[in-house]
Amino acid sequence: MRRAVFLSALACVSSCREAPEVVGPRHVVLITIDTLRGDYVGYSGAGKVKTPNLDRLAGGGVAFTETRSPVPLTLPAHASILTGAYPPAHGVRVNGRDRLSENHATLAEILKEKGYNTAAFIGAFVLDRRFGLAQGFDLYDDQLGTDVRLLENLEAERDAGAVASTFSGWLSLQPAERPFFAWVHFYDPHAPYEPPEPYRSQYPNDPYAGEVAYTDEVVGRVMADLQSRGLLERTLVAVMGDHGEGLGAHGEQTHSVLIYNSTLHVPFLLYAPGLIDGGRKVDAVTRTVDVAPTLLDYLGLPTPMGQGKTLRPLMEGRSDSAESVYSESLYASIHLGWSELRGLERNGFRYIEAPRPELYDLRADPGEREDLLLSRKALAREMQSELEQIEGKLEGDSTPESGAIDSESEARLRSLGYVSSSSPRPSHQKAFDPKEHMALWNELQIGIHEFGQRNYVGAIEILEKVLAREKDIPLVYENLGALYMQVGRHAEAETIYRQALARGMEDADFHVNLGLLHYRRREWSEAEKELRVALELDAGNVAALVHLGNTLRARGEPEEAISQYRQALEINPNYLYAFDGLGIAHSKLGQQEEALRSFREVVRLDPEGAQGHFNLAVQLEQMGRRMEALEAYRELLRRSGSGAPPELTRRATAAVERLEAPASKAK
Repeated sequence: MRRAVFLSALACVSSCREAPEVVGPRHVVLITIDTLRGDYVGYSGAGKVKTPNLDRLAGGGVAFTETRSPVPLTLPAHASILTGAYPPAHGVRVNGRDRLSENHATLAEILKEKGYNTAAFIGAFVLDRRFGLAQGFDLYDDQLGTDVRLLENLEAERDAGAVASTFSGWLSLQPAERPFFAWVHFYDPHAPYEPPEPYRSQYPNDPYAGEVAYTDEVVGRVMADLQSRGLLERTLVAVMGDHGEGLGAHGEQTHSVLIYNSTLHVPFLLYAPGLIDGGRKVDAVTRTVDVAPTLLDYLGLPTPMGQGKTLRPLMEGRSDSAESVYSESLYASIHLGWSELRGLERNGFRYIEAPRPELYDLRADPGEREDLLLSRKALAREMQSELEQIEGKLEGDSTPESGAIDSESEARLRSLGYVSSSSPRPSHQKAFDPKEHMALWNELQIGIHEFGQRNYVGAIEILEKVLAREKDIPLVYENLGALYMQVGRHAEAETIYRQALARGMEDADFHVNLGLLHYRRREWSEAEKELRVALELDAGNVAALVHLGNTLRARGEPEEAISQYRQALEINPNYLYAFDGLGIAHSKLGQQEEALRSFREVVRLDPEGAQGHFNLAVQLEQMGRRMEALEAYRELLRRSGSGAPPELTRRATAAVERLEAPASKAK
């Protein structure tokens, strides 16, 4: 019903000549749809998918037909949207590794300073608050699930309907007298493509289109929600993709590596009755870094942001010139040991700097099939020179911060098909051109996907075959070692990590896992040595800090262990395993209240985790708090159906019987 209300109301707005007068400041709703190609919206005319809600918004607003993302990766792409800055300027270059520095002003921070209530509703862990995008938001809803046990819960995303419902609940609480800014992130078109019915049946041969169609339906729900509350006519709405999807173009099935239109061209539209004249298209090339400055301009708050420029003159016919467009992907360099890619689009041409450079005429050849580098050498040299100048100005603007990645985070990112760690290219390895190795990359992606889906045997088989042919891809060693660890093949994991180090891939995570292997063998000195090397390479590695704490505690040095756990919590205040180790160390020192506080934090962070409830119960019993201990043991048993280890269940059952017994009998 709400969707029908939205469609009919929007039809009226788009057909009426006079939009209602808006009194007071505008609300702002920014909807980003992950992995949405520019040719997968109905109003593009490509005919690949039906998107009636997006079409209605475009018809009542302004549709930008040639918008470019600077990078085909979710985290850096969103950092650019929110800051108006290119990746080299804001410092976030890849998913899962970098964190947006607080030195960069975001759209949310600017609007919050102007009195806006601000909130974000996130659809995937890749945009978790630990990566820095929560700056300026009063509420940053990135809660995708409550069970945070390592590799037991991979709820690394939630569907668009769940995100929209959370937004709706927040919207119902907003005071009428204050403007709000809400960022709503939908992740559904991202691989793997698993659309719900009826879209699965409607697009049996193109499940990606089915995901887009479902997301369009949810966009309609959001608009209907605004309409039913009388807010839509007072809201400035922006809807856009963060980056595209390969879908086989140039051999790339998904995204991350290449920088062609398939992964950089995204849809973008603005809708604001009474503020922006509707029913128009802008065919000039625009950039996602221009979105935030444009929104601020239309709100009467013009603010310089990064490399972005307001699109208002272009929209109102006061300018017909477009900015040059920078693009990059460092993914292949950071994760595969191959060459990075950087590009420049200007006056209808795209130049790509690579071991084998490329030049395309996008107007005549939008699919980028005919490389003009040899026939247009002068233009290629000119664009290469301009690209170098842009890079020189951008690179000095920012130093990336660590995103404080732990093993749980790596597991969640892997379930999304991402990787978080990185290794330097071996010194003897040539920088391969990514476009010439896409078959190998696609094979690797299948292996990583199988790992994320917990098909460990299948993933090992794929990655072992790759390793037999290619000895210098860091990503293979990272994932194959983690797989061997997961299935208990510890000797093979150690061999893999040492092979990687011998080939010059000096990576903190390799040393962390070697330290863990020594720890399991009770080789405390060897474990400490590896973990301290890891911290020399990456001082912010929380997994290394916690494993070092565990090692020191096991060796009888609880005071030193506590220091390591506290350092980990300074980096990641919600790191479950640091609180667990802290509780055990305090208990060993007889610091009972401190131990109790730590175990309560474990239960708060992981209410479904049996180990946390058990440790809390034991601590309470040691402190003589019999009834509280009894309730904690009972709570563990109530949750035993969710996968509590049999030994914990047995011990908890025995404890309940002991504590329930009369005092004389218990004695």
